[in-house]
Amino acid sequence: MKTIAVDLDDTLNNFTETIRMTRFEYDESFAISRATFDEYLERVRSNPTDTGDLLSTEYTFFRAKIHLQGIQRAQARADGVEFMRWLRQESWRIVICTGRDLRRSYGYTKAWLTQYDIPFDRMFWAGNKVVFCKLWGIEILVDDDLFNIEHGARYGVNVYYPINDKNRAVAFSGARGFTGFDEVKSWIGK
Repeated sequence: MKTIAVDLDDTLNNFTETIRMTRFEYDESFAISRATFDEYLERVRSNPTDTGDLLSTEYTFFRAKIHLQGIQRAQARADGVEFMRWLRQESWRIVICTGRDLRRSYGYTKAWLTQYDIPFDRMFWAGNKVVFCKLWGIEILVDDDLFNIEHGARYGVNVYYPINDKNRAVAFSGARGFTGFDEVKSWIGK
């Protein structure tokens, strides 16, 4: 059985756009002042990627709460959903490989996948997806992260990435950028 690892945020959905464009409402459950809320929200918007810090601070708690709302509100890419269903029809083993802190967001993530009827077999958090794929014998990774784009080929992992603002200027690395998931389908469907 062929296995593929697929990222979620900014690959199958519009997470960064959601974090940056959503109007998050202040309420007292944040347990911070309105000024601190605004400061922290701007900080999250300027760097929406969750670093998965184990250290719990007022800011990391705030970031986790905003990210959970972003996870719930992010819209799936229609072509990504269709691609995932195609993988299932073609009998691929599908591994969701995410940088999300699944300790905090597993239930929300699973609910989001169910909401969009996105099939998968396993879901893992991985700080280094290239190493994860190499150790698990997964030769194909669909992910937008620059590190994976730049280093995948060196370790025998074929990386396909949706072209976006943060990776548009990537120098040739052996990874292949795409504008639509049909391109990936044609590359791996052989």
